Amino acid sequence: MVDVNGLVMVEGRPGSGRAAIAEDIVGWLAGEQVAVEHRSEGQADHPVDVDRVVVLDTAQLLALAAESTETSGALLGAAEQHGDAWVLRPASQAALPEPLRDRVREVASRARVPADLTASLVSDAWARFGANGPRGVHVWESALLRSPDVSLVRRLVDAVRAHRPVVVYLDDDREIGSSRQGQRRELDLVVVAGLDVPTLVVPVGDGRRDDHAAAVRDFVADHLGLAVRGDSQQVA
Repeated sequence: MVDVNGLVMVEGRPGSGRAAIAEDIVGWLAGEQVAVEHRSEGQADHPVDVDRVVVLDTAQLLALAAESTETSGALLGAAEQHGDAWVLRPASQAALPEPLRDRVREVASRARVPADLTASLVSDAWARFGANGPRGVHVWESALLRSPDVSLVRRLVDAVRAHRPVVVYLDDDREIGSSRQGQRRELDLVVVAGLDVPTLVVPVGDGRRDDHAAAVRDFVADHLGLAVRGDSQQVA
């Protein structure tokens, strides 16, 4: 396998073709004998996705722990304290007995997670990947622009600089006007323009998918140090 290190983040509004472009990148890199890992949006083992993290406040945790001695030991051994909140990550949840796991999720569904805690959990996840993530090329869908907080997005990029990140933004220019999606698109473009990493904005509203995929491959090849020759890609 070719020893290449990189992080390709494919972003864009829903319906812009993120999954198709990400899969095209992965297939092309695998064909060039480059070690590549693909993480789709919301994938359970995604290294920086915290959607499946369960958060309890202290009162909820203590109420659950009081239900039985067995519950108390299992729960307190699995939860991580963050101020007045307690976090159970997917791996910790999986280790709980199934009835307790279901009960924890039921109680957590009624909890209000503070925005600053969510931001902290996300930042911690990106920092861990930045410090400990494996080599090779990682292709992520819709992992970066999930928050409108510009400063948070920049911190996330800084956390993974060791993995040589790039951003591919699929800009469906049909998402215009005053719609909510149109407003988020405009904000996305502002954030992407301000990132201190190589970025490629691809207008995808014209239906020319093959041309877009070829442009993305050229961009990624240049960043990773791969040479593109005709219809095939060779390692430089």
